[in-house]
Amino acid sequence: MARPSKGDRAAHMVKTHPAVTQRLVEKAAAAGSSSATQYVADVLALYAGLPQHVRELNSSSALTVPRALQALRGDVYGRIMVRPHREVSERLTAQAPGHKVPPHIADILSVHVGLPEHARTLDHGDEIPHPAAPDF
Repeated sequence: MARPSKGDRAAHMVKTHPAVTQRLVEKAAAAGSSSATQYVADVLALYAGLPQHVRELNSSSALTVPRALQALRGDVYGRIMVRPHREVSERLTAQAPGHKVPPHIADILSVHVGLPEHARTLDHGDEIPHPAAPDF
């Protein structure tokens, strides 16, 4: 059975610390997301201030019970594919220091999972919206 389209999305290869990647999977499972990659796309939409592009978090379509998810598998360099909505990607590009989007995304995710020591470009005081309490 074919999956429904998730709309116009951009693609970024993002290198995250292995501990960050593991926590993303754990948080996605605890949130009842359909996949870790959809969870990441939703977190980035909230961070970018574009809640209209959140597909599962804080919606009735997300499960209310934790579920087992497959681990995020990176490429040979440990990078993971991140596919936020194109508008989210454009906003993140505009916000990124020196327009270096993949490191900026990795840093957003590091802070989101509570491992700010793995962030390189964000100020450790930057606020990352938590899906349970979106900033809108």
